[in-house]
Amino acid sequence: MKIQTALIPHKHVRFAGSLIGMAGYVRQFIGNSSISVDSLWAKIEAENNKAFNLEFTHLIYSLDILRCIQEISIDANGLIKNSNAHRIEALDVIRSHKESL
Repeated sequence: MKIQTALIPHKHVRFAGSLIGMAGYVRQFIGNSSISVDSLWAKIEAENNKAFNLEFTHLIYSLDILRCIQEISIDANGLIKNSNAHRIEALDVIRSHKESL
């Protein structure tokens, strides 16, 4: 697979077949708790979505994309975390503080 032709959808690659589309699909399986790559792969395989013909290599590329755009982070133990979870928690703390004033 050529990365340039697979990265974004175009006339020969559907959105579900593009790495950007696959990254969005993978993103939905990452919740607010930490998850290992193996557990994430097991969740995706259990879903068995025919629209996204995801292979393990595509999963790794998708995680790379999500890491590059700072949607996820990887801790020292190799667990994947949702980067937005911390931002949402911080906003909740700020809102509750404002309400108490």
